[in-house]
Amino acid sequence: MVFDFDGTLVDSNEIKWKGFEATFLDFPDQLEEILKYCRGSNHTPRDEKFRHVSEAILGRPYTTEMAERLHERFRSVTTEAIVNAHEIPGAGEFLKCSKAHCETAVLSSTPHAVLIDILEKRGWTDLFDQFQGAPVDKKAWLLELREDRGLPSAEIVFFGDTPEDAAAAREAGCRFVAVANDDLNSDADCFLRDFDGAPALLGGSVPDANS
Repeated sequence: MVFDFDGTLVDSNEIKWKGFEATFLDFPDQLEEILKYCRGSNHTPRDEKFRHVSEAILGRPYTTEMAERLHERFRSVTTEAIVNAHEIPGAGEFLKCSKAHCETAVLSSTPHAVLIDILEKRGWTDLFDQFQGAPVDKKAWLLELREDRGLPSAEIVFFGDTPEDAAAAREAGCRFVAVANDDLNSDADCFLRDFDGAPALLGGSVPDANS
């Protein structure tokens, strides 16, 4: 079982959207365009987002100094807030049950070092066998996992909350469970509003989305 992090296990998407807003408050005239781009690029690594905003929207060179300033500003308003954010109901218990039944991994577009820091502070590192943050191509990572384990597609289940997560699972030939996002109901093998009651999934195959 492979899990996205933000919005899937932890209710942190809004924290990140506010983080982008705080990061670029110095540019009010371009802020609407910046936020539209950031919200529409869920799987684009943070550094690539900052580069695009700097060069394509602000018309400024993305220097080392600029990168450090933007990353630090974003971290300062998001990391601890995400550490303390509410889990998606039942997520922690479901992770414990999952770890007892099968191999588990977290696959996130959060920078890898930041992801590890957040998991350690939440006390969740023992719930996963593998950790992968950005930079990462989720589809490629899932394909590599299948090949390394020699697993048929039905034996890898990816839990996510964005259309990009659904596409990555589909293109990698994995099962997809949509979490919390009603818009993904028709594009998933199963839809969960949260993880309360979800341990029943561990008793067999992932049910159809409409069941």
